[in-house]
Amino acid sequence: MPLDLSVVITSFNSASTLEDTIKSLLKLSITESPREIIVVDNASFDNSAEIAEAYNQVTLLRSPANLGLARANNIGAGNSSGSSIFFLNPDTVVLPGALQALMNFQLNHPNAALLGPMMLDSKDIPQSTARTYPTLFDIMLRRTPLGKLPGSEKHLLKHLYTAGTNKPSIVDWLVGAAMWLTPTGREGVGLMSEKYFLYFEDVQWCMRAREAGMGVWFVPEAVIRHDSRRESAGGSRKALWLHLRSMVRFFCEYPCAMIGKCSTSRSKE
Repeated sequence: MPLDLSVVITSFNSASTLEDTIKSLLKLSITESPREIIVVDNASFDNSAEIAEAYNQVTLLRSPANLGLARANNIGAGNSSGSSIFFLNPDTVVLPGALQALMNFQLNHPNAALLGPMMLDSKDIPQSTARTYPTLFDIMLRRTPLGKLPGSEKHLLKHLYTAGTNKPSIVDWLVGAAMWLTPTGREGVGLMSEKYFLYFEDVQWCMRAREAGMGVWFVPEAVIRHDSRRESAGGSRKALWLHLRSMVRFFCEYPCAMIGKCSTSRSKE
């Protein structure tokens, strides 16, 4: 019997990777397969929609325009029937056991709102997927030559790899390439904020969970692969602009994050 789970994938010019994501879900055993797979295509210029449409097990929702990641994900959620929802980027591959591990964790942690798996790159190296809230200093170190200063790497490691890989941990936020929304999380926190077209929608979502007194958990027992391609912005210059715009919006909404006063992880250092 499939899991009481809907998988929502938002695609935008994702033809080179989307099929691998879908196939990885369809290959899972019946006892850990999702109830449904929903692909929301954000008006791709390539044949992403046709790839999804070729699978009878996939529900394709076509958007007439690029609505942004959060809004498209929410459209998928609004058309889902599973009690839990796993939002996936179209450049991920779900490995056997990952969905069951996340479902088991959810059942044993009733106050958990959002869960994130471990993500491996093509060389099986864990990616940075569970982080502290980004401060303005963190972003400057990552996006400017300041990142080459002595001590910068050590500082960024604390920000990017706050959780480790050995056991489940409560973290500030999870990278949105793979985020599991529990039923209690949907009730207590809701869906992604559509104020964010792209970038920081995952950070803000996790912040809202924190404000609601609910848990954001990194679950390393669940493992997926992530090819780390992001086509949603439609170009590097536009991506940079969207990232800056979302950053400003987030810091205006949560000024404590700008100087590191929101982070539960940093407060323990």
